[in-house]
Amino acid sequence: MRYFATLLWIVFAIPSVAQNPKEDYETLKKFYRHQARQINFHLDPEGKQKLQLEAPVMTWTGLDYQGFRDTNAPNSGDVYVWTYQGRAIVAGGVLSLPLNYGHEVYQEFQALVETPPQPIVSRCDWGVMWAPPGIQPRPLPGAMPPAEGSDASALRQRDLQMRGLAKQFTAETRSATTGEIHPLKLQPKAVFRLNQDELRESDSHVVDGCLFIFTNQLGTDPELTLLLECHRTDKGLQWMYAPGSLAFQELWLKHKDKEVWHLPNFLQAPGERNFVSTRLYGGIKIDQMKDLINE
Repeated sequence: MRYFATLLWIVFAIPSVAQNPKEDYETLKKFYRHQARQINFHLDPEGKQKLQLEAPVMTWTGLDYQGFRDTNAPNSGDVYVWTYQGRAIVAGGVLSLPLNYGHEVYQEFQALVETPPQPIVSRCDWGVMWAPPGIQPRPLPGAMPPAEGSDASALRQRDLQMRGLAKQFTAETRSATTGEIHPLKLQPKAVFRLNQDELRESDSHVVDGCLFIFTNQLGTDPELTLLLECHRTDKGLQWMYAPGSLAFQELWLKHKDKEVWHLPNFLQAPGERNFVSTRLYGGIKIDQMKDLINE
C-alpha cells in the first residue's frame, strides 16, 4: 500500500512540476506585451502623431547570460516595432533575466530612421530622457535597382531582393564575458515588412522595406537590427539601409566584408544615442507580474 501511494504521488507530482515552467513562460509573454503597451511614442510635441504598436515581431530565448549573470534559466524577450503611416520608426523589446530573487526586467529601444520620436523617460547614462537624434538611411552601393510596381509580383520580387541584400551584410559583437569578438547570425527572413498600402496613402517617399535581425550564436537573442528600405528619389527607386542595436555590447556591421558601422559598448559610451536600455524591475516575481497584468 505504501508503495502504491508513493507511485501515485510520483505520477501526479511530475506533471504539476512540468507545467509550472510553461505557465511561468506564458505569464512572462503576457507581461512583455503588457509592458510594451505602456509605451507611447509620438513624432510631434502635441502628441497627435502617435506611433502604432505592432504585434510582436519576434520571440526569443538566449543562453548568453547564463554564464555572465548565473541565471536560473535562459533569458527571454519579445521584439516590437512602432510604426507611423506604414513606416517602421522604432524597434524595441521587453526582456527578462531569471535570477534567484525574481526576474530582472528591461526595456530597450532603437530609433530606426531619420525621423525620431519625441523624448520619453528612459534612464540612461547621460540623463533620464531618451531623445534619439535619428539615423539617416544610407545608399546601398552596387545594389540592383528595386523592382517597380505595387502588384503582387513586384512585392514578391522586392522581398527576394531584400533577402539577398541582407545576406551581403555580416555582423560581429564583443563578448561581455571574455572580450572576444564573435560573429552574429542573420535570421533568414525579415521579422517585419512595411505596410505598402499605408505608405502609398501617406504619399511617402518610402515605397517598401523590411527589418532584419542579427542574433547571438547562443540562442536567438537579438543584437543588431538592419532596416532595408526602397526609396523614391529623383533618380528613380533606390535601396537604402540603416543599422541599429538591440544590445549593450559593442557591435560591428560589414557590407561585403567592408566595415560600414561600429557602435561602442552602451554601458561605456552612449555612441549615437539612438539606442537605450533601461532596467524596469530589479527582482519581480511571477505572481507580481500577474497582478500588474490584471490591474
